[in-house]
Amino acid sequence: MGKKILKTLIAAALSAAMLTGCGGSADKKPVTVTEGILSVAFVDGEDRYTSSVSGAPEGIEADIARRAADSLGVSLQCTMADDLTMLFTGLQNGQYDLIFGRIPDTNPMLAGMSVSRSYGRGSLYLVTQKYDYMNSLTELSSGTVGVSVSAEALASKVPGLDALTRESYPNTETLAEAVRNGTVTVALVNEREAVEMISDNLQAQELFGGPVESYVAVMPASSPLADAVNGAIGSYYNDLIGIGPKQEQQ
Repeated sequence: MGKKILKTLIAAALSAAMLTGCGGSADKKPVTVTEGILSVAFVDGEDRYTSSVSGAPEGIEADIARRAADSLGVSLQCTMADDLTMLFTGLQNGQYDLIFGRIPDTNPMLAGMSVSRSYGRGSLYLVTQKYDYMNSLTELSSGTVGVSVSAEALASKVPGLDALTRESYPNTETLAEAVRNGTVTVALVNEREAVEMISDNLQAQELFGGPVESYVAVMPASSPLADAVNGAIGSYYNDLIGIGPKQEQQ
């Protein structure tokens, strides 16, 4: 009788230990900011990466976000932001789980954040006054180059820049005005900024022979979403080249 009681007590103790070790569903932290919802913010680029269609994002970035939500078994909530500053502020304040915006992996705002694998690549661009065609800084013997914050990290790799005067600009609005009024001869910017700056009196050309930036999705530091996002990026490109799940099983 004593042995039976002892076995019962041991079994009960083991069961309690296992439950404590598992933590139970009440102690499990949600993967996303709001349980059951993947909150993602985008910058509307009006291009193949993200465009706003009736207020909803469409394009490569939106497709990757949908795949990530599906793999997690949660719904997707999308927000369109005006610029990268709004994206990063929202991410830091806990409004979003994930942000997209053709963000280069060299962007200084990434400090302390988690990033995905690259899902796209883009060149730097030169913005000049209308009809002043230029695709290389080596064409200039003198002049001032206005460099955007986003282009700073790659500027040292741009051929011909060392021979010219270089000035940094905090935003595209002041940089565009500097090109228009002749304060700078040309602006060195990334692809997204070039699209923003094109106007009736400004034009943009892709920099020939310059460095290439890689685009990444951004999450809070140590985010548990990294595997799902990286898997979604891989899934997108596998489908793009025709290597989907059905083909992989054959």
